[in-house]
Amino acid sequence: MPNMTKTTTKHSKAYLRFLSLAAAIHDLPGIPHLDSTEEKLLNLLALNINSGQKVNVLEAMNLVPDASPATVHRRLKTLRKKNMITLNVDAIDNRIKYIEITDVAVEYFTKLGQCLSLANKT
Repeated sequence: MPNMTKTTTKHSKAYLRFLSLAAAIHDLPGIPHLDSTEEKLLNLLALNINSGQKVNVLEAMNLVPDASPATVHRRLKTLRKKNMITLNVDAIDNRIKYIEITDVAVEYFTKLGQCLSLANKT
């Protein structure tokens, strides 16, 4: 196996710096700790919502292919408790709840973006 320090490229070093900086985000006040499923789900929700799609709870339960719908549903509940998402009831059918990203989640993504910028500078 090659020595990691000898084979790293500029881009791999930047990515490793990003990972190191991003790991520190979870220690910041106001940023809740996310497990890997919550983080993956939040990222997928944000990608869909940012592209203009409305994502309801049922659709979200199928977003993470390597997690069961029940697991995703539990993670939606924990993301809601951590104030990363909110649920808004459909105006026509109150059985449908749409997921929205909160300001706390936007702050989380902002911090990650700052880590990415910082990792690329050095």
